[in-house]
Amino acid sequence: MDSSDLISWLLEPDDPAVRHLALRRLLDRPVDDPEVVEARATAMAAEPIASILAAQHPEGFWEKPGPGYATKYRGTVWQLIFLDQLGADPADERVRRACEYVLAHSVAATGGFGASGAAVDRPPPPASVIHCLNGNLVRALVGFGWLEDPHVQRAIEWQARAITGEGVERWYASGTSGPAFGCAANDDLPCGWGAAKELLALA
Repeated sequence: MDSSDLISWLLEPDDPAVRHLALRRLLDRPVDDPEVVEARATAMAAEPIASILAAQHPEGFWEKPGPGYATKYRGTVWQLIFLDQLGADPADERVRRACEYVLAHSVAATGGFGASGAAVDRPPPPASVIHCLNGNLVRALVGFGWLEDPHVQRAIEWQARAITGEGVERWYASGTSGPAFGCAANDDLPCGWGAAKELLALA
């Protein structure tokens, strides 16, 4: 299969989310291109985006209130990440509500996004901040147009400090354990998963 055949396959209408992203990211079509507008609208009403949005609580979370890490792959932060990766419409009220909920509930005092699944109305602890989640959420929020939000800016600053090791007062044994993408979840070694996600966000 040559590249033109591959692009034709990705543009087939049976998977509208893939079609929308191929138009935008491979063919560089502008967001207001009629085909792009139609593909995005179709994707928003089709699976899997439609089911994700249908499961959202009216307040903006999924499964249970709080920072939103658990249940893994089903909690709030995961749904926001998936919606970004699927090319969901940033102007959709449900997407905006999800972004606002994550920004209000998932940022630790250090500035990074914390991996807490507790159903509590308080921020995740600083020890729960890890590269992979921070990178995924920064990427999603930037993709949805929240780059200038102060919480996103703080998460990017945390990211830079954690990667370089400059300006960090304390490392946590249960979270990011050192510079160069070190992570306690990876036995304090540099983590390829975390590095990839943080670099996607910075890109």
